[in-house]
Amino acid sequence: MYVIVRTMKVKKGYEQEILERFLKPGLIENFKGFVKSELYVDRINREYDLFKQHIYWEDKKAFFAWEGSPEHIAMHKDKNHSHNQKPEYILESSREAYYLIASK
Repeated sequence: MYVIVRTMKVKKGYEQEILERFLKPGLIENFKGFVKSELYVDRINREYDLFKQHIYWEDKKAFFAWEGSPEHIAMHKDKNHSHNQKPEYILESSREAYYLIASK
């Protein structure tokens, strides 16, 4: 399995907005090879919350098929799509990729 980990450093008080954005239906959920997505939050810092979204794919090929798909490309070109408009409450964001090699 191939896992994309998105990390977002978010101003305090915006957890509901992040949750609503995460729960909003999207094209990715119906894309071939998509397995699931999970959202985690670390609230320990006084100034910001740290959110991690794990997006699970059957394999790396499925993820790259999504990245290169007409749907994904069109979504990024659409200036009105919420995915393209980084809200002011997101201070930083990054993305990493991992192979899942064990699970219990």
